Amino acid sequence: MQRSVLVCCGTGCLANGSKAIADEFEKLIKEQNVNAKVECFVKRTGCNGFCENGPLVKIMPDDIIYYKVKLSDVQEIIDSSLINGIPVERLLYKDDSGMPVTKQEENPFYAQQQKVALRNIGFIDPLNVDDYISTGGYEGLKKALTMTQDEIIEEVKKSGLRGRGGAGFPTWRKWQTAREQDCEIKYVGCNGDEGDPGAFMDRSVLEGDPHSVLEGLAIAALAIGAEEGFL
Repeated sequence: MQRSVLVCCGTGCLANGSKAIADEFEKLIKEQNVNAKVECFVKRTGCNGFCENGPLVKIMPDDIIYYKVKLSDVQEIIDSSLINGIPVERLLYKDDSGMPVTKQEENPFYAQQQKVALRNIGFIDPLNVDDYISTGGYEGLKKALTMTQDEIIEEVKKSGLRGRGGAGFPTWRKWQTAREQDCEIKYVGCNGDEGDPGAFMDRSVLEGDPHSVLEGLAIAALAIGAEEGFL
C-alpha cells in the first residue's frame, strides 16, 4: 500500500503555515520510519481554492481531505490516516447538516465544480515535471508535433476553446490570423496579468500547474509558426 500526503502550498495556505506542516510530515515520517509500515511520501501542491479553510491536507488514494490543519495535528494524521487509513473526524469538513464529509467532491463547496484548466491543481507537485507527465501532460504537444498547422488549428476549432478574458473570442481564429501573417519572425505570448483585481485565476494556474501553460505555449507556437515565446 502506498499513501501520499498532499499539502496545499497555495498562497492562502502558506500564509497559515502549510510549509511548516509539510516539513513536519517529512521529518516525522523519516524519524519514525513510517515507510517500514506503509510506503508514503509528501507532496506540495498548488491552491485547492478553499483558502478560508486552509491549510488543507489530502491523503491519497484514500481520498481524505482535512481542513484548518495545525502543526500539532500532524502526528495524529500519521498515526490514524497514513498508517491505518482511518480519518481524523475532527479535521473533516462538516456539511450543512453537521455531518463530516471525507472526500473533496462530497464537500458542498466543490460538489458542483467541474474543473478544466484547474484539474491538476491540488493533486500534482507544480515543480515536478514527472508529476505533470504522469497525468498525461505533454501528450497534447506530442500529438501536435505529428500534425500540420492547419490540422492543429482545426483541432482547436472543433474543441470550441475560447478566450477566458470575458469576450469569449474563439482561440482558433486568433491562431489562424497569426498563422496567415506573412512575416519573417513570429512570437507567441502568454498574458499572465491579473486584469480583475483579487481574482487570481492566472496565478492559480501559473503556480499550481505551470507545465500546462508551457505546453499550451508550445502548441500555439507550432500552430502559428513561431520559434520563440514569452510569458
